[in-house]
Amino acid sequence: MIIDAHCHVWTWEVISNNYWNELADIGVDFFRRNKLGAITRDVAKAAILDGMMDTDGSKLIVSMDNAGVDMTFIMAIDWGLGVGEAKMSVDEINKFYGSIARRYPDRVVAFAGVDPRRPGAAEIFERAVNDYGCRGLKFHPTSGFYPDSEESYKVLAKAEKFGTPLVSHLGPISKPLKSKYARPIYLDAIVSDFPKLTVVGAHLGFCWWTELVNLISAKATTFYADISGQQVRARANFGEFCHTLRTAMNEASAEKFMWGTDNPILEAVMPVKQWLEMIRNLPENAPDGLIFTKEEIDLLVGGNAEKVLAAIPK
Repeated sequence: MIIDAHCHVWTWEVISNNYWNELADIGVDFFRRNKLGAITRDVAKAAILDGMMDTDGSKLIVSMDNAGVDMTFIMAIDWGLGVGEAKMSVDEINKFYGSIARRYPDRVVAFAGVDPRRPGAAEIFERAVNDYGCRGLKFHPTSGFYPDSEESYKVLAKAEKFGTPLVSHLGPISKPLKSKYARPIYLDAIVSDFPKLTVVGAHLGFCWWTELVNLISAKATTFYADISGQQVRARANFGEFCHTLRTAMNEASAEKFMWGTDNPILEAVMPVKQWLEMIRNLPENAPDGLIFTKEEIDLLVGGNAEKVLAAIPK
């Protein structure tokens, strides 16, 4: 089974317009720096972002079918306290994500987004699981909280009780979000204090990948990482990406890593099908004498995510 362990479904209503404006401005700057022409924020929204919006998950399913992906974990995001509230409330956002999973129960697993600083955050997560059909928890600490804070622990206690895994964003991110909260070290105490909780560090930690890999290698079997977002590095320097992945597997074992996309945003960097084929072809196409076995890659593109999924109560 091929599983995308980290993906999103976007509508204009699930994230504040403040962030959409920032993302559009990044697109404007990209066009300028690469001498592709001068565009405005509104043009960037219409030409780049509008096509990424998916009001019912149907675009996601088409993308999965085209790429040969069997199942996808979709991550709701609660950025309201960091970038401004979205048009939907956090409950409505989690309900929306849960509705997609319920519409496609054999294809999609929904993770609820909860900022633990919200009043009643633990109850928000409980509703997402019990009422909306979510089966995981997504932290995005860049909105301004540490994942090992006292507030966070109240939500994590619920997640451990329910048997639902935590996926926590790691690595630098654009303003107005704050990267300092997203270092792998802030997952260290969580893994120790919640030994039954499955914890997934997202994006291989980006620039903090060595810190993440060292922590995973030192901790329990419930600590994983996904490699979503690594398309940028893989496209820019395939050899460097392969060396990073090989080193990570050598230090923490191939049983600790899961493939993912972080789409829809990175579809423009590398289409899902190409990203998946790049990984699946590593046993034959790894550079510089590096060796990846088929068994390792099978674990990466689905086997490890299947283990995580199997541990979640239905």
